[in-house]
Amino acid sequence: MRATAFLSSFDRFTIPPLLVPIHRDLGISLGTAAILASAYFVTYGLSQPLWGALSDRVGRVAVIRFAVVAGGVSCVVAALAPTFAVLLVARTLAGLFFAALVPSAITYIGDTVDLARRQNALVLLMAFATSGLACATVVGGLAAELVDWRAAFAASAVLAAVVTFLVAALPEPSHEREAGSLRERVRAIRGQPWVLVVVGLAFLEGAVIFGSLTFVAASLQQEGVSAALAGSAAAGFGVANVVTTPFVTRAVARIASPLLIAGGAALAAAGLSVAAIDATVVTAVFATLALGAGFGFLHSTLQVWATQVAPEARAVTVSLFASAIFTGGAAASAAAAPLADDGRFGLIFLLCAGGGAALAAAGGVLRARYVRAHPSVANAEPTAVG
Repeated sequence: MRATAFLSSFDRFTIPPLLVPIHRDLGISLGTAAILASAYFVTYGLSQPLWGALSDRVGRVAVIRFAVVAGGVSCVVAALAPTFAVLLVARTLAGLFFAALVPSAITYIGDTVDLARRQNALVLLMAFATSGLACATVVGGLAAELVDWRAAFAASAVLAAVVTFLVAALPEPSHEREAGSLRERVRAIRGQPWVLVVVGLAFLEGAVIFGSLTFVAASLQQEGVSAALAGSAAAGFGVANVVTTPFVTRAVARIASPLLIAGGAALAAAGLSVAAIDATVVTAVFATLALGAGFGFLHSTLQVWATQVAPEARAVTVSLFASAIFTGGAAASAAAAPLADDGRFGLIFLLCAGGGAALAAAGGVLRARYVRAHPSVANAEPTAVG
């Protein structure tokens, strides 16, 4: 499961340090190049509920195996793409297929790990995912600087081949099949206000975190920083998330979940505020480190909430949760593209910082209300939620 999370994040985040090289090599604007990220995020996000429904019918592991192979083929096409149009289609398909991996892994954990140990398991899963992100930005930058931007997509294809071998013997977990069609199950949970709350918070989280990360490397490259160094600076997100994993696992047992949400989002907002001041390697590293650390506390807590809020429709709920995150990232990236064309990266980061502050306030308060309204969840909290 952890290898699939690594692959999914690696492929998704090879693109940020490649935007400027692609824009120069293919003779397109930076805003047009950014469509690659937006298209990937849109397809990645919107297809998640469909993969969730399919995994209920044919099995979590069967979906994962197919998605890894199909995504790897898409990466080969991207590496060989002769035009921007072919590259855009290949990256869109890669987003479609790799979208199956993380929600299937999360649902797999929900099926096989009890609630008391579930958040720790999810923290470790996301540590692998963010390790993939960190490696992707470094590999993407180095590929563009030393070889060619196409080499980054070739690296994703090679990694997919390795993961195909690793998941070949993965056992299929037993799980209760959710009754009804996908439309019926979505309609059933759509009327549950707490599901809407969790999905809405996930959308805002995606806009803040992934919307800002898309442009960190590009903001440095605009200032003359090499692609390799810009990609390495952006890797601070993954590095910080991995380093803070032991602290997150300890915090889960000692700190109430509303505080984890509020604190994580506030830390991310603080980092983005620094990035908004000036585009330098130092401010970018500080910002990505703060984003990564904040994400560790914020995201794992929201993930657990997604597995709790509608246990009778867990696969679809988790898929909608993941869909909202990446749809939020796509919406933010697309909205920020004109600002990126004008070189106004500081404003992009400032707007994302404002979103992070709103997420800290709303997320903490709403989670506290949810805990108070659900005694079984309150009993699992390490401290009382007032």
